[in-house]
Amino acid sequence: MAEMKVPQLGESVTEGLLASWLKQVGDRVEMDEPLLEVTTDKVNVEIPSDFSGVIEEILVPAGTTVEIGTVVCRIRQDED
Repeated sequence: MAEMKVPQLGESVTEGLLASWLKQVGDRVEMDEPLLEVTTDKVNVEIPSDFSGVIEEILVPAGTTVEIGTVVCRIRQDED
């Protein structure tokens, strides 16, 4: 199971608001497909998935402030 983390969003950014999920548990997501939206005081950005697979678990609900590097969901990756 792969863990999706909030990536670095800027040099001085340490946290952001997980504004919304663009996919839900059970949805299929492709690598680089937008997965969630994060808002900071400097930028609003769609975060793409680092993996292809099915979302198994969302760990952080929308509306929550998260630190950079926080695991926000788990994705069951496709078999090679």
